Amino acid sequence: MMDPGTPHTSGQLPLRLKIGWGIGTLPMSAMFNAIGVLLLAFLVEHIGIAAGLAGLLILVSKIYDAVTDPLMGLITDRTKSRWGRRRPFLVLGGVLAGGSFIMMFTVPQFDSQTALIVYVVAALLLNATAYTVFNVPYLAMPAEMTNDPDERTAMMSYRVSAVAGGQIISSVLGPVIIAYFGGGLLGHSVMSVFVGVAIIALCATCFWMTHDAAYTTQITDHGISLTKQFSLAVQNRPFVVLLLVKFTQLFGFAIFLAALPLLFTRILEVSYAYLGSYYLFQAGTTVLSQPAWVAASSRIGKPLTYVCAAAIFGVSSASWVFGTAADPEWYIYVRASVAGVGAGGLLLIGQSLLPDTIEYDYRRTGLRREGIFAGVYTTVEKVSFAFGPAVLGLILSAYGWAEAQDGRPVAQTAEALASIDIAVLIPGATLVLSCLCLLFYKLDAGTLAGTQRVTDRTD
Repeated sequence: MMDPGTPHTSGQLPLRLKIGWGIGTLPMSAMFNAIGVLLLAFLVEHIGIAAGLAGLLILVSKIYDAVTDPLMGLITDRTKSRWGRRRPFLVLGGVLAGGSFIMMFTVPQFDSQTALIVYVVAALLLNATAYTVFNVPYLAMPAEMTNDPDERTAMMSYRVSAVAGGQIISSVLGPVIIAYFGGGLLGHSVMSVFVGVAIIALCATCFWMTHDAAYTTQITDHGISLTKQFSLAVQNRPFVVLLLVKFTQLFGFAIFLAALPLLFTRILEVSYAYLGSYYLFQAGTTVLSQPAWVAASSRIGKPLTYVCAAAIFGVSSASWVFGTAADPEWYIYVRASVAGVGAGGLLLIGQSLLPDTIEYDYRRTGLRREGIFAGVYTTVEKVSFAFGPAVLGLILSAYGWAEAQDGRPVAQTAEALASIDIAVLIPGATLVLSCLCLLFYKLDAGTLAGTQRVTDRTD
């Protein structure tokens, strides 16, 4: 076991440790994908909340994260325990995440709309807190485990594979379970119990398998205020650029994911089981594409690799504008496979840049602030995914989408259905913006290695 407080500085991390850390992405991916794909449609088509209001409720819960994520980062930076600064929160976050997920999709009957909305908001806020408690310290761990940029990229390939695994749990098995139990309220409730228990078990597994992960013991007691720390963080230009890249990327993703259930049931006129098959193919090609994307990143650099992946995903998502109920099944699976390849590259590069920017900050300032950077990063992730459903809800409302009546979907007009075409075209546009932002990212391995390391900063 490495000496705690000293990150791995050379050589490869043990395979077991990479897998163990990567497993932590499985439960959060399962929860994140299920919420992104199923929640808006569930609230509108089965609970009976108007589309615009449903999107607003999701947005409010994520804006709440704008405060909790950086605060959680500060808490983990200052935590002292026998398990390090980060790992204790993996278990706590997992329990809260699993329980709150079940709450969101198991909605009791209420006598008033107000009581219903209060319940939904409470479940959303608890879930947002749980995601923060787990994910902020989790994302801070790689910067402490190794200072080798290439090894971090390799680590992120395991995380991307776990993202795909989370899709299988929630976006593949979830719709199948919903369909098997007859859809509606019962189907969603059974699905939530299955996924919620899996979330808790997988978070505990991540905690156990990372027991010998290296971590730093330096506590943020350098006398620099939190406001000053954020000011210094904003001066980290590569990190700021990365935030812009992630927001523009994930905002389009979120709209697309939230629209897919409506696309499948209303445009393609197929059951949720087909939605599960779609994600199975997408997750499969996301995993299988990882060696190719890692090799491409090493050969042509991370920015150009990102652009290639963006082009692949953007074309795949836009192709759904031509989808009809007469399409053969294999159209679904071809689109899913191509989208998986593109998503694999986007996720790998976007995530592998984060620990590089954290290491750059440490070399510039001498401060160990992994938690703060991870907190701000996850805030951007969640806010972008919040604005996605909110914007989709506004689009649906503008085109006259009608909410469910008595727990059952109602017929939609042709104009309302046209809103889905807009939703599937948006990711291509936001990915173009994301690539333009990446033009300003100038941090490569040579620049990072040449940055003078500052230590023991106290001023």
